[in-house]
Amino acid sequence: MADRSASMTELAAIRVPHGHYDVAVLGGGLGGLSMALQLKRARPDTRVLVADKRAEPAPEATFKVGESSVENGAYYYREILGLKDHLEEHQIRKHGLRFFLPAGDNSDITRRVEICTPADDAAWTHQIDRGRFENELFRRCLKHEADAYRGWRVLEVEMAASDGEHTVTLGHGDERTTITAHWIVDATGRSNLLRNKLELGTETGHHANASWFRLAGGLNFEDWTQDEEWLDRMPERGKRQYSTTHLVGTGYWIWLIALKSGPISIGICADPRFHPFEQINTLDALVEWFHKFEPQLGAEVDGRRHDVLDFLRVEDFSYASSQIFSVAGRWTLSGEAAGFVDALYSPGSDFIAYTNSFGGDLICRELDGEAMEDLEEREEFYNFFFFKLFDPTVSLYKDMYQLFGNPQVMACKVTYDSLAYFSILAFLFAHDKMTQLEDLGEIIDIFETVIPLLDRMQDLFRDWHELDQRPWEGVSSLSHQLTPYIQAQHEVGVPFDTGQMVERAKEKVEVMKAFAVWTFHKAAKSLPEPPDDARPINPLAVGLRPERWEEEGLFSEDGMTLARALELLPGVEEFDLEISGAMIAG
Repeated sequence: MADRSASMTELAAIRVPHGHYDVAVLGGGLGGLSMALQLKRARPDTRVLVADKRAEPAPEATFKVGESSVENGAYYYREILGLKDHLEEHQIRKHGLRFFLPAGDNSDITRRVEICTPADDAAWTHQIDRGRFENELFRRCLKHEADAYRGWRVLEVEMAASDGEHTVTLGHGDERTTITAHWIVDATGRSNLLRNKLELGTETGHHANASWFRLAGGLNFEDWTQDEEWLDRMPERGKRQYSTTHLVGTGYWIWLIALKSGPISIGICADPRFHPFEQINTLDALVEWFHKFEPQLGAEVDGRRHDVLDFLRVEDFSYASSQIFSVAGRWTLSGEAAGFVDALYSPGSDFIAYTNSFGGDLICRELDGEAMEDLEEREEFYNFFFFKLFDPTVSLYKDMYQLFGNPQVMACKVTYDSLAYFSILAFLFAHDKMTQLEDLGEIIDIFETVIPLLDRMQDLFRDWHELDQRPWEGVSSLSHQLTPYIQAQHEVGVPFDTGQMVERAKEKVEVMKAFAVWTFHKAAKSLPEPPDDARPINPLAVGLRPERWEEEGLFSEDGMTLARALELLPGVEEFDLEISGAMIAG
């Protein structure tokens, strides 16, 4: 029997890549398979190679991390790739992003401030078993006649001059084969093949570590309590477990993601300034850490160690690239081959959607013979636009982990960050405007007016945390009342023509400004001399450094008063923990 135990890589390949391809997709994970399927659906005659180093179909449950999708990634999988049927039948429809902020020693989940983003059937998302999903993507690539190969590792890539073809050498065990390709898509993930080869690597300045595992049999954290009042805060018991759930504290956050195949994915991202990597980089160390900081989870996992299916980790996980697309070089980066920021708001699939949408559009246009001058102009815009998406995302996480244990600040931060996402990024992407440059211009000009506010609000949250660290507890803010917030998420899935989008964009900008004004006044109550609520302020100049107010133009007759902000934000008191009935611990 020992003679039959050879691995796939020791056996001769049955199918061998050969010849010339329009597009060689290097890497058969989520980014690469998505790009291949996208290209074949958009341009069926395109000859596409997918080379995946993994020899066997992916295992379910214990495969790759990154199981949560949000609105843009979900739209991309569902509509652009045509996977709606698979997602609905074989994955979990999720119930928003849910956050539990710390309370005392975290031994009672019912004391923790709970917040949740809206979840609407018009713009639904999923929790995805990556192995199951990538196997389905592979099958559909084959169905659409992409040349998808398993067990073939990329050994060498020779990048062509402008008038030549790229050469790729692949290996399967001892076998070698060489193919040529007009375009290269780097979907090698953290191997960063082209990022390294072309010296494109840059840093984000965000430093955090992660470890994770899957637990057989799942976990319903509602079982941690018998508190009837807390259980009945949800219209349907048991629904909480279908959110992407975050247990959050100073310097860390933990994810709980249920999978349709049965297990639950559990992982931690931690800032080493507060929680050194050696405290979380083994299962034993992590369970000990859980007992100290998340005792209810620690007791659950410690009592079920036999259910732990795997354990993985990555140190200092954030990185970036200086360029993502090149028409002259005929290459693009996909997903994590381009960069990675942080998983708190589940943006991984979104960035696969962005890189593949922009890169795929360039590939199809070039193969169709579009003029190089026009292609280079479009490439310049896509590289610029990508960083308009990526860099503000970095600001959501960089030097922010210290305030994750602050319930009131985090309630406002999560709400503002997700409101901005629904109002701008998801609104554009889910209405297919990201590559429609002729329609995009006017809408982008409207949103450009509030882009600087994204960074400014992160500064405000940091400063607010320094001023006010009261340990609020005991309420659930479940996005039932703040009407424009709920509407913004709903409208991600509602059809609009371009004219309607322009008008809605103007309204969304005013709502984002109003939330900034409301948050500023709430935070400014912690100052020795808060400003007059009736005085109009410039939302784009909010900040908690009074010595800068005059210089930065905070007070403006053309600004917005708190009263006007409240008119635009019916139900915002849901996220004012004091008004909503929270108590201060101790």
